[in-house]
Amino acid sequence: MRCLIVQGGFGAGGTEKVVALLARHRLALGDEVHVAGLTRPVEGSYFDYPPGVTLHVERPDGEGSGKGAQRLRFRQIRRLIGEVQPDVIISFLTKVNTLAVLASFGTGIPVIISERNNPNAQPSSRIWSPLNRFAIRAAARIVMQTQRLCDELPGAAQKKAIVIPNPCNPIGLPGNEPEHGDGVHFVAVGRLDKQKGFDLLLRAFQICLRSEPTVKLTIFGEGAERAALEQLSSALSISSAVRLPGVTERPGEWIAAGNTLVLSSRYEGFPNVVAEATVCGLPVIAFDCPYGPRELIKEGQNGLLVQEGDVDGLAKAMSKLAADPGLRALMREAAPLNRARLSEDAVMQLWDHAIESTVEKRSRVAMTAG
Repeated sequence: MRCLIVQGGFGAGGTEKVVALLARHRLALGDEVHVAGLTRPVEGSYFDYPPGVTLHVERPDGEGSGKGAQRLRFRQIRRLIGEVQPDVIISFLTKVNTLAVLASFGTGIPVIISERNNPNAQPSSRIWSPLNRFAIRAAARIVMQTQRLCDELPGAAQKKAIVIPNPCNPIGLPGNEPEHGDGVHFVAVGRLDKQKGFDLLLRAFQICLRSEPTVKLTIFGEGAERAALEQLSSALSISSAVRLPGVTERPGEWIAAGNTLVLSSRYEGFPNVVAEATVCGLPVIAFDCPYGPRELIKEGQNGLLVQEGDVDGLAKAMSKLAADPGLRALMREAAPLNRARLSEDAVMQLWDHAIESTVEKRSRVAMTAG
């Protein structure tokens, strides 16, 4: 089988991680695998690909955004479809999904679209909204990451939707709590943008510091909100206890950097860092935002859920875990709760079913038409 996988780029992120794993897996099954992206960091893809996977990059210098880039991406996908002649196209993320469906229009090649975020919470426009709806109708299959997201789809789309979570194998399982000097060290991970709610986290952390003055916070990631977050940290007089070191050098490196993960997102599709933390035995505190945290966190067992957007509640939860090493120890022991269903083998089997059933259906339709 010849597969063309389309994503935004080859940087760091949950989507990019899944694409790399899926490409490696399908190559091992004997497929011819092509992965396309608009951009790639100058130092190369953040996630490794085996030599047998063909990468197609339009902007290897990492540049490219705006309307011109969207047109460029459309032409790139359209051209690649003609060159590769894939049996199936698999696309990731809302706008890329739409562009992939439009670019494949008239070819008869089935497109599996994978939504990696909460489409109801993302900004759209008079142009993109109807195009996105068309992509959902025209896609051969729709992959969502939680059942709650599936339930948000129109009735007809739900019939061709399948739930596939992100795979998460344990990165490291220290027998004891990581040592970070005096006090608890909170970590947060994600793009520095409004969705991730790091402004809310900084305000909650300021409150937590009043009762737990030795705690620390490190926020891993990069993005447009860096300057604003640094200014807020300074205005809240917490800069001495907060670090923003950027993206980790290696995937998953943040796991060993703290005692507890905090997710402060305003919305999610599937919070990959929460999944990674839970299978690695790292306690988690998260806003119960739409969607994902509730599907991964068992209240009081491997983490704590806080009402969406409740800064005071988030601060209380942080103070509670900071003051209770026994509770943190119990949560570390709860790592097996999500490990089986999020294992790479289990998740790749779901992808195999989605891909192979889609291609088989196309073959049956072609035979009937012939």
